[in-house]
Amino acid sequence: MRTWQLNAYNIDDLKIEDKPVPKIVNQSDVLIQMKSASLNFRDLIMIDGGYGPTGGDIPFVPISDGSGIVIETGDSVTKFKKGDIVTIPFFQDWDSGDIGQNTYLSALGGLVDGVMRDYIVYSENKIVKAPDKWNCNEASTLPCAALTAWRTIVTEGKISNKSTVLVQGLGGVSIFAIQIAKLFNANVIATTSSNKRVELAKKFGADYVINYNEDKEWWKKVQNITDRKGVDIVVEVGGSETLEQSIKSSKVGAVIGIIGVLSGGIANLPIGRVIFKASRLIGITCGNQEELQSMVNKFNESDVRPIIDSTFSFDSLPDALKYMKTGKHLGKIVIDFDKV
Repeated sequence: MRTWQLNAYNIDDLKIEDKPVPKIVNQSDVLIQMKSASLNFRDLIMIDGGYGPTGGDIPFVPISDGSGIVIETGDSVTKFKKGDIVTIPFFQDWDSGDIGQNTYLSALGGLVDGVMRDYIVYSENKIVKAPDKWNCNEASTLPCAALTAWRTIVTEGKISNKSTVLVQGLGGVSIFAIQIAKLFNANVIATTSSNKRVELAKKFGADYVINYNEDKEWWKKVQNITDRKGVDIVVEVGGSETLEQSIKSSKVGAVIGIIGVLSGGIANLPIGRVIFKASRLIGITCGNQEELQSMVNKFNESDVRPIIDSTFSFDSLPDALKYMKTGKHLGKIVIDFDKV
């Protein structure tokens, strides 16, 4: 079977290897023919060796997020049948509850081989059925980006129809955050970089959109929109140049989910304001399998579809990664294993 393997910490050292097709060993195993993968910036960091020893030893199979079709099941499997579209949780050892001390060791695409291979065997208890109406390309976007948004605004943010959510930018996590927030009939304020993207954010479901290149102190506009009350939940992906404004945008007791560091990883923290507002700054590292299932159940009640920017063939993985590195995409970049 085709298997992408990283032989040195560089995109150009990705090579396709021919490996044996894995076999079902345990009665609870499921053999999956992988059909799609989707990319995250974390994949670039892994491939560049940015996580050091915790990122995995060379060689390994890259990319964490993927989806495929069940083609064979063990004798005791009851949750899945042949033909089911399934997705694989980002963490193999985080079933429910809060993240554990060593949970990160079970993340795919590093210490644990990732999804860029034609076939994978997992226990039926370590995979999740895709939303009923979604295809494999769509389902591949769930494990990291969608679940990170879900854990931020649902698990930690306790979202309701009375909530106001602030979402930064239109990356994969942020778009999913808009879509998920609207499933709970919450109000959404989004920030983005251009008037063209303002219209797109509204199309995705945002109620109010701020062009942060025109409104440099966009927190003031957020406060005006909320009648000086501030927002309940912040999807904080910007990092050093946005955190202070996020805190200023929030209400007393707000949840600020720290997800990304797009503008830098070291921020000045206004400690007095954080104390005054009783801000809850929470680092978000994806989510668990129980949350993934809950999210799928919610999507099954809706017509939501992921926003896919582009699809690449299996053989074009390096090109897809280099494209992601440019930051020009809007939504998810998908690898379609069947694309020629």
